Amino acid sequence: MCRSTPRTSTARCRAAGRGGARWRIVRGLGRGTGAVEAVPTTAPPVAEDLATRSPELRYRVRFTTAGTFPVTVFRLPSLDERGKRRLAVALDDQPPTVLSGQAVATGNRGDAWARNVEEGIEKLTARVTVSAPGEHVLRVFMVDPGIAVDQIVIDTGGVAGGYLAPPESYRRT
Repeated sequence: MCRSTPRTSTARCRAAGRGGARWRIVRGLGRGTGAVEAVPTTAPPVAEDLATRSPELRYRVRFTTAGTFPVTVFRLPSLDERGKRRLAVALDDQPPTVLSGQAVATGNRGDAWARNVEEGIEKLTARVTVSAPGEHVLRVFMVDPGIAVDQIVIDTGGVAGGYLAPPESYRRT
């Protein structure tokens, strides 16, 4: 079973702006109908106290079992002269896990950044622990501005590896 969040759906996602920065939907960006991007790109990075200082996306997700599961964020590759493109993920009130994207080109055709650009995506993975089945909140925090997220996949078992993310799993009542 896989949980794949929508690229630009607001039905299950709530955004909170903080510190003069926010998440915005950019239609036509990414592999699907759009993506979300942390703006403005001139905002300062937020490395501490993410829950109170960083812009946040909140996705309601339902788990049918407890356990520890990989969460893969499909990030759109972009350059940054600081050499960092980071965001953080957390489930409910668990401490956020910071994920770092490759943001600097080395000039070698086979390097990670070049591969990410060719594929149009960089996959960043963390693990979340679900203490009990039921509804939970997946939280995504901006650490560095200008980072764009195309899709998020939570693999609770059975996701086949591949180029594209699985289709969105819709909430069932």
